Amino acid sequence: MAATGGISRVSQSLQTFTLLRQLQQNSVRLFEEQQRLSSGEQLLTVSEDPIAGAKLTRLEQSLRGQEQILGNLRHADAQLAAADSALADISDLLIEAARIASEQAGSLQSADERASMAVVVDGLIDQLLNVGNRQFQGSYLFGGREVDSAPLNTLLGRVTNLGDNGERRTLVERDTTLAFNVNAAEIFDLRESVAGATVDFDVQLSTQTRVSELAGATLAGVRLGPIEITQAGPALNFMVDFTGAETVGDLIARFNDAAATAGSTLTLGINPADGATLRITSGPGISVTVSEVGSGTTATDLGIRQSVGAGVDLVGDNLHRLVALTTQIGDLAAGGLSLTSGVQIKNGSLSATVSFAGATTVQDVLNALNGAGVGIRASIDPTGNGIEIENLIAGSPLLIGENGGTDAAQLGIKTLDGTAPLSRLNGGLGIHPVSGNDIRITNANGVSFEVDLSGAQTVGDALNRINSASAAAGAGVAAAINQAGGGIELTGPAGPGALVVESVNLSAVAGELGLLKTGTATLLEGDNVGAFVQSGVFSALYRLRDGLLADDSIDITEAGAAVQALQRHVAGMAGQVGGRARAMQARLTQTEDAVTATTILLSELRDVDFTEAVTKFQQAQTALQAALLAGSQNQNLSLLDFLR
Repeated sequence: MAATGGISRVSQSLQTFTLLRQLQQNSVRLFEEQQRLSSGEQLLTVSEDPIAGAKLTRLEQSLRGQEQILGNLRHADAQLAAADSALADISDLLIEAARIASEQAGSLQSADERASMAVVVDGLIDQLLNVGNRQFQGSYLFGGREVDSAPLNTLLGRVTNLGDNGERRTLVERDTTLAFNVNAAEIFDLRESVAGATVDFDVQLSTQTRVSELAGATLAGVRLGPIEITQAGPALNFMVDFTGAETVGDLIARFNDAAATAGSTLTLGINPADGATLRITSGPGISVTVSEVGSGTTATDLGIRQSVGAGVDLVGDNLHRLVALTTQIGDLAAGGLSLTSGVQIKNGSLSATVSFAGATTVQDVLNALNGAGVGIRASIDPTGNGIEIENLIAGSPLLIGENGGTDAAQLGIKTLDGTAPLSRLNGGLGIHPVSGNDIRITNANGVSFEVDLSGAQTVGDALNRINSASAAAGAGVAAAINQAGGGIELTGPAGPGALVVESVNLSAVAGELGLLKTGTATLLEGDNVGAFVQSGVFSALYRLRDGLLADDSIDITEAGAAVQALQRHVAGMAGQVGGRARAMQARLTQTEDAVTATTILLSELRDVDFTEAVTKFQQAQTALQAALLAGSQNQNLSLLDFLR
């Protein structure tokens, strides 16, 4: 008899376990759908959809970055708008100053009227000072990187620029920044020229010199990588990888280690003959060739990409070490500098003698100069080759000279030197030679000679013309820059008379050089016609004010011309600020669009579809209710029901 089929008996415990598991799954599903509805988010955990989760993470990070950049751009845009408004105010004030200069330049105005207008100019200076110290969102608008202190003050008697001249930049996209500030020196044109930096230091190398301090043989820096060395007698070939080297000492050590490993006797070192180049020392019968590896530039940058014959040392090109704050004074020139005398500084009514006793680094020298309290700022010049001096006090004549030695000349900070253009003399008025000779010089013995200065361009040219004419006449007169640093002095042989300088051919040059006078028998000290005066708005207005008080039509006219030129400068700065603002606004629009697009993508991935979520919630709720009902019925069965 065939067996009949049927459903196997299921134990009570298995039924209960199955029921509980089903109830748990339905409860979790209901809970998840409830969470989606309450949170509004489609993805509750990354494990639900790892790919979508990773995409969400990337988009959220991108959105945070975009929102930060958006905040940067909004701040920068607002600051540029504030700067533009300030420049408009400056322009209006300069228009008023130009009007005063134009009206008062004639000969019909009385001294009293001009004096009263000088008070108005003082008011314009005060208003411009206030604009320069204007704040934006609690920070000084034109303070450079130092936004917590006012860039301009009058503690030294006249408007003094103590602001930072640095540039503030903001991130506008990944790895891209844009400048969004202008500083007081820029808007008021306070740094059109600076004094000093007349000596290009021949900074010596040392094993501690950092590679980053080297401009390199081609002035493009030193880009480190491998180089190849080939020698003959004996024949050898090896490579040296300079990648990651930090100092000149590292370069030397790597080369010498690689040479020794290859069995070569070549050695690399600093060339003692000049202290500014590298030298590969060979030996008798050994020739050397240094070449690049692939498209590298390391050998060229180090100035040693060349070949030399047997027994000849390979001497590289000058590596042009730049001046740094930590540079030792002794490294500034071959043989070092000996700063034993100090310098004399006079800035208007302020004066100081600056000593460099105990100074060992460039930083020490700058600290001594900046701590003199005479309204100057000494710093390394932008090329990294010298020291420059900025006159911070508007309209105040600055003189930097010697204190009985040659320290100012050695540091290149003397107010005048041979390279100074003659056009800089007399506050920028220069000299005006005539056709023919301009000056006559007579020594104490009555020997005279005349000098033609037409075509002379620099102070050095003028000195050479005088000295050449003196030598030709046998007068023994020598012209040089005086110890004060701002004028020319003449020295000559002793005699019964005196050194005398006169004008010839109605030329004004003798006076313009500060030499139209009579000296002693052996010395004629010229006037300091080369004093350095800060450029810009405040110096021009002080000159206008002083010209009005002195009832000087020439000074008023020249100050008016300077104000008009500065109006063009301010207009140019307004254009520059406007250009930056337009660039920021374009970036702002692009970033707002990017934020919107990213937000939409995030919403599509993250935000729940409420219609779908409600449907799923109801389905989960119905399933749970059905499971509960079925379970209650199943659990209420008796043994008799089971045996049927």
